[in-house]
Amino acid sequence: MKRILHILPQFQPGGGMDRVVMNYFSHIDKTKFQFNVLTHMLEDRTYADQLEQAGGTVCVFPSMSFHHIRSIARQFDVFLSKEHYDVVHCHMANAAFIYLRVAKKHGVPVRILHSHQDHYADTRSHALRNMPLIAAGKRFANRNVACSKAAGDFLFPHQEYQLLRNSIDTTSFKFSQSDRDAWRNAMGYTPQQTIFGIVGRLTAQKNQIFAVQVFQRIVAEHPSAQLVIAGDGDLNDELHHQIRSLNLDKHVCWLGNVSNISEVYMGLDALLFPSLYEGLPMTLVEAQAAGLTSYVSNTISDESFISEFVNVLPIDKGAAPWVKAVNDRFTKGSTRRGLGAQQVKDAGFDIADTTAELEMLYEKN
Repeated sequence: MKRILHILPQFQPGGGMDRVVMNYFSHIDKTKFQFNVLTHMLEDRTYADQLEQAGGTVCVFPSMSFHHIRSIARQFDVFLSKEHYDVVHCHMANAAFIYLRVAKKHGVPVRILHSHQDHYADTRSHALRNMPLIAAGKRFANRNVACSKAAGDFLFPHQEYQLLRNSIDTTSFKFSQSDRDAWRNAMGYTPQQTIFGIVGRLTAQKNQIFAVQVFQRIVAEHPSAQLVIAGDGDLNDELHHQIRSLNLDKHVCWLGNVSNISEVYMGLDALLFPSLYEGLPMTLVEAQAAGLTSYVSNTISDESFISEFVNVLPIDKGAAPWVKAVNDRFTKGSTRRGLGAQQVKDAGFDIADTTAELEMLYEKN
């Protein structure tokens, strides 16, 4: 059995990379491959418990910062001196200079650097910090992987890389009217109300401040509209303050990180997704499989626009184009939601099809 070590910034419901790993874990041949995780944040053990029940391990290291770099490198050196792994699969490009360097020192035969985004960071200062770190880390990888062409061309220009899509179990996200009714009843929403959603990490990259501005304009015209926020992150406090200052508290429900995200998609009527940039957003793939009307920024690679349910809009012209697009469909809804799962599968994003590609990657020496 090959032992795989995934390096992740966090390992819990709410993050896209976390869900990518767990989707593959759920479908990979567990008689041949054992998933293990090293992470820097573990506040919710939902994923960790599932992994450990299958014989894997989850190890938590200190938060990644300049102050901890040397201690993390020493700790990982000791870690690999005690544990044997056939593959180190690093999902943190700005930490590969630690993890893949030490993995090479200990003779780990397959060292994967996996690109999940097409920008260095949210801010210029963070980008300037990450650029030399990422350049250093790439030297120690002997397998380059990307979730999209945009993410691959960004991190591996003039280099070969393997495309491995952020795939899902499309059957789990196929629209179900009974699941929709059950979720909305549990949440106290009436069939007549239109429920918008923000799903994913609450961070500057995801641009949720803009999404709330759009929602404020929607509520002004449609007072019964509601917003559900599923996720957590650095932007949490700022978003709470914004929503209070706009007197939207009674229109907003905070779910935090949720493990039943497919049920949330069923109950929603529209997704607001104005990210500044993405590699290939797992949230958008899942939402399309659920046949959920999605309002998406034009800064995202069109590789993730794989169904009829995406509406692409600019984010540099303010909220007005978004509000107009929403109003154009506000009372129409969609009677075609059940088609989303097949459209996503036909586009090549079904986990059953891509797991075989990952297994072949792990088996190469």
